[in-house]
Amino acid sequence: MDCPNCKLPLNEAYRCATCNYDLNKANWVIIKKVYTPNEIIVESVLQSYGIPVRILSKEIPQMPVSIGPLAEVKIAVPESEAAAALNLLDDLTDFE
Repeated sequence: MDCPNCKLPLNEAYRCATCNYDLNKANWVIIKKVYTPNEIIVESVLQSYGIPVRILSKEIPQMPVSIGPLAEVKIAVPESEAAAALNLLDDLTDFE
């Protein structure tokens, strides 16, 4: 993942050695809600452009099949990257 400030790679602790940005303290916002398996594609696209991403789901391990609200997956990025991530995802279709 890249630093949202200086665009250089973050270290293992999600801290930038150059500008000292700490991704753990960033304000994360939900930019999109998708259903499985589309979260894998969205995550891959965002990561390939260096945008940090978190996947939030209500998956229940004891229930192998998720339907309705339990199947919904939320995509979150740092607030500073939200506009860039949304612009990138606008070019993709069928991820609703």
